Amino acid sequence: MSTPAPAPDAPAPRRRRWPILLLILAVAGLGLVLSVRVLLPPERALHLVLERLGPTLGLDITFDGDVDYRLRGSPQLEVRNVVARIPGDSTPMLRADRVLLALPWKTIRSRGADLEIARIELDAPTLHLPTLLRWLDARPPGDGRVPPFTDGLRIRNGVVDADGWRIEGLTLDVPALYPDRAVDARVAGTAIFGSTRAPFQLQVQTDRLVDMRTLGADGTVTLRLPSGRLDTRLRLDATRTDPTSPGLHLAPLRIAGDAHWRARATSIPFAFGLQGRLAFDAGRLELAPVGIATRAQGLVPTLAAGGRIALDDALHLALDGHIARWPEAWPALPAPLSDSDAPMPFALRYAGPAGFDAPLALRIEHAGARFDGRARLPAVLQWLDAIDTGSPVPPLQGRLTAPRLELAGATLEDVRIDFDDGSGE
Repeated sequence: MSTPAPAPDAPAPRRRRWPILLLILAVAGLGLVLSVRVLLPPERALHLVLERLGPTLGLDITFDGDVDYRLRGSPQLEVRNVVARIPGDSTPMLRADRVLLALPWKTIRSRGADLEIARIELDAPTLHLPTLLRWLDARPPGDGRVPPFTDGLRIRNGVVDADGWRIEGLTLDVPALYPDRAVDARVAGTAIFGSTRAPFQLQVQTDRLVDMRTLGADGTVTLRLPSGRLDTRLRLDATRTDPTSPGLHLAPLRIAGDAHWRARATSIPFAFGLQGRLAFDAGRLELAPVGIATRAQGLVPTLAAGGRIALDDALHLALDGHIARWPEAWPALPAPLSDSDAPMPFALRYAGPAGFDAPLALRIEHAGARFDGRARLPAVLQWLDAIDTGSPVPPLQGRLTAPRLELAGATLEDVRIDFDDGSGE
């Protein structure tokens, strides 16, 4: 009689291993965080970066207060009261209330030897433009080992101080920044020249960050004056010259735009163009030589002029050119001046606040007649705004001379007419 085979053992229940794996991963992650905190605490991490970044950029970079250190994709360092200056300079090139610095892991693992920056954000920075240009002039040829910013740069509520004029409320967004690649940036703010404010929004392109050769921009700029505002949409193209000379030099600089002057009762559209050589050094901006042309109908004359424009503590303007024809919207000329269609030579001079609060000197010639005088631009703009109901004569001071004029049926010879706007000047 055979003995029956024993029944097979029931399979043992499979142990669940995922809680153990999860625990191992959690412990490993915690260990990684602790190792970063212990081996590379926030202050040490930032000092390592600055020890590499400062000499690379040729700057002394300091900060005050605690460092906030976060792991969020790429490690981030947040610090307050940052100051960057050229070694030995008393004037900082840059101050910022807050700076956020995001670094890739390879930069941290290499202790900054493999220097790459993911992103920088600056809140309320103040940039001294003349010092920045001096720093750029001192940069070595090529990229100067400027690190890339792979995730770009952002600035909010910034100030640019140009020693005579400034930009406030500056915002800047650059999606990526490499020293040897093209730059595409969005920039906005308000330029302030004396009593004149000029909000702008521009898309700016350059061929590269370091040793820039070409510059382009398009967008909107508005000039706000007490008597009205001038809205413009423009396109700028420029080539950098003299890269070894101090400051910034662009030649040729070309600007083409559509403009619209708006006041209480006035709406005047026109087109304009500008071409010349720009130089900026030690807070002084100069366009010389410069050519300006307008194309318009109505109150704005069609003209072409050349000369010089400079801006430092004051605005300096010297233009000589021709008005193509007497605008139909201006007060009618008496005969025989009205019989001539020849272009009218003119000269314009100004030296004073950038808001044109000082008098403009004007000379204009036509068909043997000549006017020499001066006027204040705000008063002229107010006159234009009321030209349909106010005085037919603009607010001028000066003298008109003409060999002959026909007025109210009478012929006058060797005419001299003095104009007085009543300002007592």
